[in-house]
Amino acid sequence: MNLRPALTAALLLLAPAVALADPPDFDRPGAGFATSVLPAGTFALEQGVPTYERERADGFLDRTYTADSVIRIGTGGPVELQVGGSAWNRLEERGQGSRRHAVGHGDTSVAMKYAPAGSDADGAFSWAALGQVTFANGDEDFGNGARQYSLGTTMQWKPNDTQQNTLYANVDRLKGRDTWTLAPTFGRKFGENWMAYVEADAIHDADEGNEFQAGGGVAYSIGDHLQLDAYALHRVAGHGPSFIAGLGVSVFLGHAQ
Repeated sequence: MNLRPALTAALLLLAPAVALADPPDFDRPGAGFATSVLPAGTFALEQGVPTYERERADGFLDRTYTADSVIRIGTGGPVELQVGGSAWNRLEERGQGSRRHAVGHGDTSVAMKYAPAGSDADGAFSWAALGQVTFANGDEDFGNGARQYSLGTTMQWKPNDTQQNTLYANVDRLKGRDTWTLAPTFGRKFGENWMAYVEADAIHDADEGNEFQAGGGVAYSIGDHLQLDAYALHRVAGHGPSFIAGLGVSVFLGHAQ
């Protein structure tokens, strides 16, 4: 069952009825996620518009476009619920004298984030953990083909109001095999609205070996409840996509505090 359209519709129906609260930290962009959770009864939509990925393997060149979505729901206390997926994907494949394209939706995920008391953006150190289950309900070209379990943590060091450094660690278990990710990021604010960061991703896949990506991105806040972002990563060693880039928009909706 694909839960994404129903939850998206519910969020849009709720939007006119809620007032805006103080904005949270968004999970986009960059590796990992924010070390804070949404206040109880509030919502955030973080949307890729879209993500682009290019990969060459076995004589084929694949280009994939993904409109990835995450709906965050504040449930109270140190916990929030997340529902994610990609309602639209496009694959362009070329190689060995043939060309084809496919359009469809990806798998749906449900996740729970835990950020312990006192873990917030104003402290010098904070952390959060995220457990996720991804269901194999996507189209053949855009799904995992089996249920995937993920567990990750983000640790953040914020020595002052302008600098923010994080370390993201994650393991995905799919079909009895594990993929490990370790990704540090180094960010800095510029004025009231701009943030930029650089990132390095080290990924070990049990089947395909090691992958190393490097890049960075920027985010721009419009008012207190809307953020635009852009990012790019390039493969520097190993297997995997040779280039990843994306644009995104994040919006926060919630009850007045």
